[in-house]
Amino acid sequence: MQQMMLYKLYVARTAAAFAAVLAISVFLYGTFLLMAVQHTAVRTDAEQRIGAITSHLGYLELQYLAETKQMTSDRALALGFTVNTPESSVSTVFADADTHPLSFLSGYSR
Repeated sequence: MQQMMLYKLYVARTAAAFAAVLAISVFLYGTFLLMAVQHTAVRTDAEQRIGAITSHLGYLELQYLAETKQMTSDRALALGFTVNTPESSVSTVFADADTHPLSFLSGYSR
């Protein structure tokens, strides 16, 4: 008789634990399903925005190419550009093994 009552107690607890696990599983399934739907909607919106931005970028590139075909030296000077002289030209500087490293040490010598 004692074993039968103990068995019923364990069956009731096991059934309650199973019901709790089932409820949590259903809740998590619904949550993850809604998250997947939300991410799909956000991805679709992002793809549409990327398409619109790409289209606008193509338009701007076309406009840039059309404007560069119209650019002349006289028009560039009128817009404020200057003539490149050797004194004002930009040159590329390459680092080599003979350059000194940047350091906080005073009196550094090689």
